[in-house]
Amino acid sequence: MHSIDRLRPRPFVGLALGGGGARGYAHLGVLKALYRAGISVDIIAGTSMGAVVGAAYAAGHGIEEMQAIALSMRWHYLLQLADITVPRRGIIAGCRLEHFFAMLTDNKEFHELKTTLKVVATDIVTGEEVRLTTGSVARALRASTALPGIFCPVRIDNRILVDGSLVAAVPTAAVMEMNPLVLIVVDVSSPVDNAGILLKARKWFKQKLPVLATRSGLWQPLSRVVPESLIFVNRSLELCSKSSPDRYWPIPTGGVTIVVRPAVQNIKWYELHQASRCIKAGEIAGTEAAKYITSLFESNMLNSERILKPLFGNEVCSS
Repeated sequence: MHSIDRLRPRPFVGLALGGGGARGYAHLGVLKALYRAGISVDIIAGTSMGAVVGAAYAAGHGIEEMQAIALSMRWHYLLQLADITVPRRGIIAGCRLEHFFAMLTDNKEFHELKTTLKVVATDIVTGEEVRLTTGSVARALRASTALPGIFCPVRIDNRILVDGSLVAAVPTAAVMEMNPLVLIVVDVSSPVDNAGILLKARKWFKQKLPVLATRSGLWQPLSRVVPESLIFVNRSLELCSKSSPDRYWPIPTGGVTIVVRPAVQNIKWYELHQASRCIKAGEIAGTEAAKYITSLFESNMLNSERILKPLFGNEVCSS
């Protein structure tokens, strides 16, 4: 197979990496496959775990180095990064996690990265998608991974930011701003993380709790002591209930769009010990996508006006 980097002119390639906790390790496998095929990535947008992987890559870390870090990561280590705080806005402050992200990205700011990066977070107040492209990469990652109710929100530029997955599970639009000729969308979401039960519980509490509390005379006292973290959780569930069922739209009207879904759908977000399986699944799906991109380039089809959206690696991996 030819390396696209040896051919000129090389296509402008954008990569959108979605959130999904441990399943996000599959992004490493996709990057590994693209690198092996000689396909360079010009811009990366990442949400949550996708932002973490994308940032480490953009900072210049090699795939093998990133894979070694992923395989060594376990919950007992992550728990050491948990700086417990008074649960007003969250249980974990997130300062230690930001320090870890700083080490992972060599304490770089966005303008120092080797690959253009956009980190996607959610403005919990307005419900808007926020694309972070300046300042500290570590702080941006802290915002993009701040799960409401668990981690304290992060204030950046007078915005209160939390996990980007609430409004952009796969940050396709963030990459589209740069008009890449080839857009690779990597989706590691899964029904096993479905928030349906929580959304039903929220609906019930929203309807019943004020009535019960008012009847018992507890509504005013309760409203004064309810921690802000619960308000953020409620707001995040509200945003989830409004999210679009088609996470890939809007799709660009020109060039090539490729959707890659590594076979990780039955792996839960917290199963860090499944890193090896996730990376392998990403590598398999990424290899298929890389072959397709190379074939389009060699057949001079990348300048086609039509939209191409093949789906690679959509089978669920076995336990």
